Amino acid sequence: MKFAIFDLDHTLLPVDSGDGWSRWLVREAGLNAEQLDAQIQAYADAYHQGTFDVDAFMGFQMGLLAQCRRSDLEVWRHAFVEQKIRPYVPEVAVKLVKDRQQAGFVPVLASGTHQFVTRAIAPLFGIDHVVGACPEENEAGEFTGRVVGSHSYQDGKRILVEAFLRQQCECLGDGTLELEAYSDSINDVPLLRFAAQHGRAFAVNPDSQLRSEALKQGWQIMDIFKKVRAQDV
Repeated sequence: MKFAIFDLDHTLLPVDSGDGWSRWLVREAGLNAEQLDAQIQAYADAYHQGTFDVDAFMGFQMGLLAQCRRSDLEVWRHAFVEQKIRPYVPEVAVKLVKDRQQAGFVPVLASGTHQFVTRAIAPLFGIDHVVGACPEENEAGEFTGRVVGSHSYQDGKRILVEAFLRQQCECLGDGTLELEAYSDSINDVPLLRFAAQHGRAFAVNPDSQLRSEALKQGWQIMDIFKKVRAQDV
């Protein structure tokens, strides 16, 4: 089987859905915007430097969800996608996904942003399969503040992708699996290396560290759009 694994933020989207959603949620829920915005920015800076504490960040993200009712979250998510994501979806990225589908690849969205957000964004690109951190729910369907299974950053994303592939097929390790992976971030090197073992890796709009690694590894580099600064969204 053939799968094309796409990162989301700054790979298919010129904006950051994770940071954007956190800031949106803080305001819609009437939380302490000044304090929480500073935390969100600190995590974003550490992420881009490749030094952030993944477990602390996931606890922060899940904690924001747990402070709100699920019904409110779903209303706010819809508004967020319509106002802050849909207008920024680049046609070139939609075409990239479609081209890989036409080449026989099953597209998969594998993002650091958790699934409560990405499952609402994936359809904008014509993607049915989503891999990412899964917020835990209680019996009433409300979020508990915990994650089910692995986070989806760095090696955690590779682990989740491998688990997804095992669910989809029995071809891991038997020579019939063909992969492509697309990402902008040095944090996704574990996933890109895994994909390169079974096919090809692509550095899309790469940060400086990933660009250097891609040149070293011989991975194809694609610059398909300009990134949008958070303050411009």
